[in-house]
Amino acid sequence: MARLIFVNRFYAPDQSATARVLTQLAEGLAGEGVPVTVIASRMRYDGQGDRLAARENLNGVEVFRVATSRFGRGRLVGRLLDYLSFYPSAAWRVWRYCRRGDVVVAKTDPPLLGVALLLPVWLRRAHLVQWLQDVFPEVAHRLGVRGVSGVLFRLLKALRNLSLRQSRVIVVIGRRMADLMRAEVPRQARVEL
Repeated sequence: MARLIFVNRFYAPDQSATARVLTQLAEGLAGEGVPVTVIASRMRYDGQGDRLAARENLNGVEVFRVATSRFGRGRLVGRLLDYLSFYPSAAWRVWRYCRRGDVVVAKTDPPLLGVALLLPVWLRRAHLVQWLQDVFPEVAHRLGVRGVSGVLFRLLKALRNLSLRQSRVIVVIGRRMADLMRAEVPRQARVEL
């Protein structure tokens, strides 16, 4: 039976929004007999507490936590370094754990996670699903985040769209986001609300 593998920086006992939504879904699916695994970081969103266990089973969900930097959310540079360290750690864990036919669900914490997971998922002949809760890099560009413009903006968008085209399904949170994704990646992947 194919396994369902979620990848997100935070998971229970963390209380961030993405962790709470993912925890409820993962535990609900596990309770229905679906084999569910979560790959997350060993840190908490609020930066409090000790590092979480590297591996554990929480209410029927197998949880792998990968090593990352721990600069926290206080400064943009620290947050960026935490993101950058999560990408290869999560991709390596997916490569090691994933097998043919598994479904890997990339959430959007950190942004562009689907880009980092594309190669290991493809090499393992698994299926990539992207669960988008924001639209990056457009949000950063519109907010005027320094550096996310010009060539970098176009490169990030092209990489994001490449990963979306290779996804089996793109899950979004609203109609406007669905319309945008359908415009960005026409007829390539199924976009679901």
